[in-house]
Amino acid sequence: MAAASTTSRRELPECPVCHDGYKEPKILPCTHLACKKCVVSWLQKAGVKGGCPLCRAPILPSTSRGQRDLNTLVNDLPTDLATMALVDSHKVLSGQHVCMICNNNAAAASFCLQCDVKICKACIIGHKNIPLTRKHVIEDLNKLSPQRLAEINRATCNVHDDRPAELYCFTHQELICMLCDSTNHRSCAEVKAIPDVATEKRRELEQQAQRLRDRATALATEIKEVTDSFKIMRKKANDTFDDLEQCLKKRRQEVNELIQAEQGAAMTSLAELEKWRAALALNAASVGNVVQLASGGSLLGMMKGLTSRLDDLESQTGTTRKMKVKDLTLKLDKLRADIASLGQMTKPATTPTTLQKPTQPSPATSTATSATTPRTADKPSNAALAKVLRVGDRVKLAPEWHYGFFGSQGKKGTVTAIPSRRAVQRGHDPQGLVDVQWDSGREVCYCMGRDGVYYLDLL
Repeated sequence: MAAASTTSRRELPECPVCHDGYKEPKILPCTHLACKKCVVSWLQKAGVKGGCPLCRAPILPSTSRGQRDLNTLVNDLPTDLATMALVDSHKVLSGQHVCMICNNNAAAASFCLQCDVKICKACIIGHKNIPLTRKHVIEDLNKLSPQRLAEINRATCNVHDDRPAELYCFTHQELICMLCDSTNHRSCAEVKAIPDVATEKRRELEQQAQRLRDRATALATEIKEVTDSFKIMRKKANDTFDDLEQCLKKRRQEVNELIQAEQGAAMTSLAELEKWRAALALNAASVGNVVQLASGGSLLGMMKGLTSRLDDLESQTGTTRKMKVKDLTLKLDKLRADIASLGQMTKPATTPTTLQKPTQPSPATSTATSATTPRTADKPSNAALAKVLRVGDRVKLAPEWHYGFFGSQGKKGTVTAIPSRRAVQRGHDPQGLVDVQWDSGREVCYCMGRDGVYYLDLL
């Protein structure tokens, strides 16, 4: 018997703070467990901003700090009733096995799952002969596991702790016994048997857990796509520079630095997405364990706190994911366009090794039609400028330009093609688009009439 008690003690779920069996275990936001008193003590030492003892993740939301005392804040965390039942089962099975019916201190050999008592061999006979207890399930104490005992653990009435809870009142959202049903809850709108309510709530929790798993999978896919995109872009950039060899050595360095800088910025966003993904996966797994192990009463006792946290997590991850992924996609599209433009460059043997400022071509080389609107001293803009703009004109970005991703806003340059040659090379309709080469050496395509947008002003 001593050996069995030692084994049971070793397998007892222990709090990571006090290293003893859980006492009112609280489920932290990171899904780790700790005794309520241990959480309060830990936060008193580490401060209200202290994190989980195991992973250092925040325990209390920043919005609630300082508003209430620590005991109240920690008490608001959901309690893991399934683990509490498992701890109680360990204590029952590791204690002294003495019959709880007779007064002879006889050694108990069995356990009645309905009466929740240990029974000796003599009392089993009487237990089976009484009509009220004749159908009770009696199991051998030596074969009964804490998990089995925890599974059939019955919750007690919220008012009468000596009576088993058999019903759930939706009006008051609490577990009640048959006596309460006929007295205090007689006029309540909806009261159902615990097994029926638990089946419905298990289904709801499993569906929510599946949504979290699906969202975590989607985030993992998007993170991989962004990461792979950087690998593909880096390879394409390096292949292009290898073809151009020494003539574009300086440009190779500039673009690689640009990709590195943007990748470094993106990694911060990806790290935040990874944290959300991990939170989704952890909470989905935690809910799955609760659905599988918790009894009906335990499940309903945890339902309100778990559902509130899962709703918040589901809402936050949906909004955050859309914002982060949209921002990364815009940056990736711009980087792809810049790298693709390098592949369109020619490779003559006389190409200079440095990018020179463009010279202003003569009006004779213009591909635009002759101007139909005279230029005035006040410099035309918008639709009027689009009609008179010619190759070789000196321009700058209009104040309406707000993109500014590559820091080109306000730079000066020269019109090189009307309509855009770069748009044709990429397979797009060039009408309403013009090419401008900045004094820094970079050529970019801009709208001058496309979709009613005008990005350039005359110098």
